[in-house]
Amino acid sequence: MQLCQRVYNLIDDIRKDDRTYLLVAHNGIARVVHSYFYNMTNEEYAAFGIKNCEVKAYAW
Repeated sequence: MQLCQRVYNLIDDIRKDDRTYLLVAHNGIARVVHSYFYNMTNEEYAAFGIKNCEVKAYAW
């Protein structure tokens, strides 16, 4: 929960400006970022993953 809160706080902070950001992270952080933008069940959260070098784009 602390990890999620730290990532959510970071995203909340960078949402405040109109710049584009690149976040490079491992699968655990990518899962948290994805959960920020999408409502996920526990099963969806556990099953989510990214491939090596995969790029995901999110917009507010």
